[in-house]
Amino acid sequence: MFPHYKKLLKMKSLRIIFVDQLSLNNPVLCDIEKDDSLLFYEPCETFYEIKHHKQKIAFLISSMRKFVQKQNHKNIIHCKINKNKKLKLGSYLKNIIEEGKFKKIIVSKPSDFKTNKDLMFFCQSNGIELEVLDDKKFISTSEDFTDWASDKKTRIQEYYYRWLRKKYKIFMLENGKPVGDKWNFDKENRKGISQLKTEIPERIQLKPDKITFDAMVDVEECFPESPGSLENFNWATTHKEAEDILDDFLDRYFENYGSFQDAINKDNTFMFHSLLSPYLNAGLIDPKECIEKAENKYYESKGKIPINSVEGFIRQILGWREFIKGVYWENMPQYKNLNFWSHKLKLNSNWYKGTTGIPPLDDAIKESNDYGYTHHINRLMIISNMMNLTGVNPNEMYRWFMEMYIDSYDWVMVPNVYGMGSFADGGIFATKPYICGSSYMLRMSNYKKGEWCDIVDGLYWRFIENNIKFFESNPRLAIMTRSLAKMDSERKKTIFKKAELFIEQNSF
Repeated sequence: MFPHYKKLLKMKSLRIIFVDQLSLNNPVLCDIEKDDSLLFYEPCETFYEIKHHKQKIAFLISSMRKFVQKQNHKNIIHCKINKNKKLKLGSYLKNIIEEGKFKKIIVSKPSDFKTNKDLMFFCQSNGIELEVLDDKKFISTSEDFTDWASDKKTRIQEYYYRWLRKKYKIFMLENGKPVGDKWNFDKENRKGISQLKTEIPERIQLKPDKITFDAMVDVEECFPESPGSLENFNWATTHKEAEDILDDFLDRYFENYGSFQDAINKDNTFMFHSLLSPYLNAGLIDPKECIEKAENKYYESKGKIPINSVEGFIRQILGWREFIKGVYWENMPQYKNLNFWSHKLKLNSNWYKGTTGIPPLDDAIKESNDYGYTHHINRLMIISNMMNLTGVNPNEMYRWFMEMYIDSYDWVMVPNVYGMGSFADGGIFATKPYICGSSYMLRMSNYKKGEWCDIVDGLYWRFIENNIKFFESNPRLAIMTRSLAKMDSERKKTIFKKAELFIEQNSF
């Protein structure tokens, strides 16, 4: 069945690279024996289990194919996506193992629990030794989170962030204190769009080359039902291009990044955001390099780059990203079974078309379709907030977020959706549910007040009423129940009716 593997009979180890393991310092690529084989595996099973955004698949496939071209090892196996085959990793590996007589598989730790489990099961079932190496897309090790969390009842991201900064000496003074004498400048990162007084620079346009174009063709053929469009594809697909994007961000966007990190602009999708998450999550750029360059830019600017931009950028990479990875591995696989609010509803097509009737929500959905991206406040405080207030099952929410974003991976979306986005985990690491009414959306954006505000407010207050005991029991949230009790009865009746109509029209 695999005649071209006959020549590999004497090979000792099979080394596997998945599409999101493209780091230049991936340990799988180190100390390769001459008889080892390198398997570059494109058709990840998750592509077939979930309809991932077309831009995400094209980005990963193009990036991997260019990465393969850079390798000079003589024994390379490149398994590509194929419209006529939906490969199962286990079946594919079994054929290679039988033909090549491999006794060992070497891989960087897969980024999702299922692939890791499947590899372990395959090797145990087939008498193959499995060596799992560290995932170099992260700064922290697998042991860091376990060591930090071992004596803690609750998981607070801020404290893990501080612990990592101390351990890895990131943005720290020689006396052991943080630069700026504060660990966190988040309060300075909450300016609304109305406070913006400067123009937003245009983004660099990247013209797809033949490899990227061919990857796009393959994606259209293999995944025609996946959401999104490739028309606006403008993502780096090499390490050099990703580094250029980082440098451009630091040169032209970094100064205003911090202050307007949470602002929503209906006229500009990207604002001052770095757009580096796809490259970090696929290994095209190194997180430590990002932080080092940001620190250097801060010191070289002599005050032009504000400290809240630097610290905010570092916190996103060293704080949030590393924390989410730790929470994911600590709580899988049970995390995906959590549903604190007992929500049961499913999303209808309006959540994919952007036709719910709520302008901030619909625009965020359309951005997601067009670019495979919308920034974190749109994801958390608009989209997931509205899904949660509507009563959407967290499994539905998880699938939607996995489908719609170029930077979506199981390790990213499970904690973000079941934790932050829906509070389905009941507070494993988020101390309260992240919900809001129309006032927050108006304050942070340039949307105008309209009838949609009554719908959002109806959903918000209806959610509080439906979960009144929970909100009464939390001192930080009890003020909401008192406000609800004081609400004019006619207004309450009106906005609740509008909320229930929205739920009826946008879910089932």
